[in-house]
Amino acid sequence: MMLPFTYEPKKSIDVQHETQNFLENNHEIKEKISELSWIYHSLHNVIPTTTESFWSGHNFPYSESWEEIQISYSLVCFGLYKQAMVSLRSALELGLLSVYYNINDDGHIVVKKWLSSAETKEANTPFFKDIWKILAKNEEIKQFQQKLDIKQRLLNLGYLHNYVHTKGHIYSNKLGKFKSNFQTFEKEIFLKWLDTLEEIIIVVMTLHLLKYPMGLIRYDYGVKFGIDIPSFSHLQEPDIQRLKKYLPKHYFELLENISKNHIETKEFLDWVESHPDMSEEDVENQIVELDKMDIERQGIIDYKKQQLTLYGADTFLKLPEKIKDRINKLEKWAIENEFIEPKWKK
Repeated sequence: MMLPFTYEPKKSIDVQHETQNFLENNHEIKEKISELSWIYHSLHNVIPTTTESFWSGHNFPYSESWEEIQISYSLVCFGLYKQAMVSLRSALELGLLSVYYNINDDGHIVVKKWLSSAETKEANTPFFKDIWKILAKNEEIKQFQQKLDIKQRLLNLGYLHNYVHTKGHIYSNKLGKFKSNFQTFEKEIFLKWLDTLEEIIIVVMTLHLLKYPMGLIRYDYGVKFGIDIPSFSHLQEPDIQRLKKYLPKHYFELLENISKNHIETKEFLDWVESHPDMSEEDVENQIVELDKMDIERQGIIDYKKQQLTLYGADTFLKLPEKIKDRINKLEKWAIENEFIEPKWKK
């Protein structure tokens, strides 16, 4: 079928190849995208889930924001730069809503009208001025704002609005350039997208860590909880190290100071310390029980293949002895309980 289009899927595939070549030849840029993405991915651990909020949708704004980040990356790789910027704007707005709806720890209740997409005023997405009015009442955000102007940093991202409404040539699909009327790889615009992504992640992560100061505590929770860490606000050490690399130094230092002096955070640490350390046997039992659930779902054959991939081994014999022993025991259990193949094949 002949269509009068110049923006064709094939041209996006061509741009995607150019984009990947650019990233392969610029390792620092590729690594930066990876690290920023993992930082934002780790944000789901900062937002706690309680028995009240479980399945309530209180973390929906963040999860939708994370999906917009992923979609934006796909769009920018395909040379759809204006649309990638629009997705970044959505990611920012949803990231702010994540803090806004949970600011008083009743997100599982107040998010419901908005989540329902009802045709009512209460269900409308609030404007930035209304969002900030609520955020600014939080003591930790207020304390941070008095020393470092996070609000202005947010306002500086207002240019993303221009891509939504195509404010002239610069914010059009031409991107202010005299270019072909189809997708082309544009290094300058790609790097602008990356700068914008970084700025959004800095702002959204900062606001979340002000709302949840205990998220920045440096503690090896595995000592107390093994692999079954409860859904309280926390970041693992590698996540904190990545965050420290990209947050401005004065931001990170102030966030750490606020976290250390937060009364609820101190009480939380006392609660963690009250738990006994887990033994290696306890942790191994946790892993086995979790793996049994995987085997019930996917079968022992696929599970064994997965373990080889996980440990970078091409044969069973090259696996660590501890892992081989675990797999042997689980295979025996799987045969006894008829979990050879996935459930869907039965």
